[in-house]
Amino acid sequence: MPYTMDVNVEKNQVVVKAFGLTEADVPAYISDFEQAMKKLKPGFTGVTDVTESKTILTPEVAAMLAPTGDIAVAHGVGGWVYVADTPVWKMQMKRLFGKFAVHYPTYEEADAYLNSLVKK
Repeated sequence: MPYTMDVNVEKNQVVVKAFGLTEADVPAYISDFEQAMKKLKPGFTGVTDVTESKTILTPEVAAMLAPTGDIAVAHGVGGWVYVADTPVWKMQMKRLFGKFAVHYPTYEEADAYLNSLVKK
């Protein structure tokens, strides 16, 4: 599996772990992403963790995934973090999701940041 996508309805959060997406993977990914959005309420948070991916996204895959940012915004994203531990991944994630996502080098730091956004 090139990715996992877990929705935590109680936490109102989606966690994506990408292990290496190809063009062939993107239609299923977008479908899964849209299904995840339907399970969450406005103000939800999300994490994209690419620390276990062996390769960065090709320009074609990155272009195909770009609409997921707009999908998240349309569904009321309250905060999104990408977890990347290499400079190349950080640059690519910033290019794809820079308008609404922030970066942390570890999942623990990302989760702490997102928890700080949740209204108590």
